[in-house]
Amino acid sequence: MAEKTPVTYTLLQLRTGKRWTQKEAAKKLGVSESTLSKWENAVRFPTMDQVWVIEDTYGVPLSGINFLPENTVKPYKNKQAS
Repeated sequence: MAEKTPVTYTLLQLRTGKRWTQKEAAKKLGVSESTLSKWENAVRFPTMDQVWVIEDTYGVPLSGINFLPENTVKPYKNKQAS
């Protein structure tokens, strides 16, 4: 039986799911728009203190947040030993 892959969301998906602009989300997160943009594009990453604010703001646990943009994440393929 195959394991279920947990559902995760990128920061961009979380923000757009709330229909917030970067400016609105940045204000709620207590960071600049530039900082949020860098997080959403995986140029920089939040500290653990900032991650806790992200969890509270979006209502998603850390395990449900993917800090890399979707196009950088390759699906896992289980290679069976032959």
